[in-house]
Amino acid sequence: MDYVNFLSEYGEAMLADGFEDCIIGVGSRCGTGYLAVYSVRKILDELMSEGSSEEEALEHFEFNIIGAWVGDGTPIFLHDHLVD
Repeated sequence: MDYVNFLSEYGEAMLADGFEDCIIGVGSRCGTGYLAVYSVRKILDELMSEGSSEEEALEHFEFNIIGAWVGDGTPIFLHDHLVD
């Protein structure tokens, strides 16, 4: 499914710039419309493919991606990197 087009058509979902390929679905929270759901594992893999170490990728993710609240359309992040 083309989640980016779906989300742009249905709601106020915010996207994490440069991580469109890391969207794994569409979700919602109480009182919100549709939200982008990202795979943390895919985001970390993307950051590491750009030259970050695993530690640097996790630090960047924690401070700059998941740490950013951009309103009701803020994405959901599935912590699939914690399970095998």
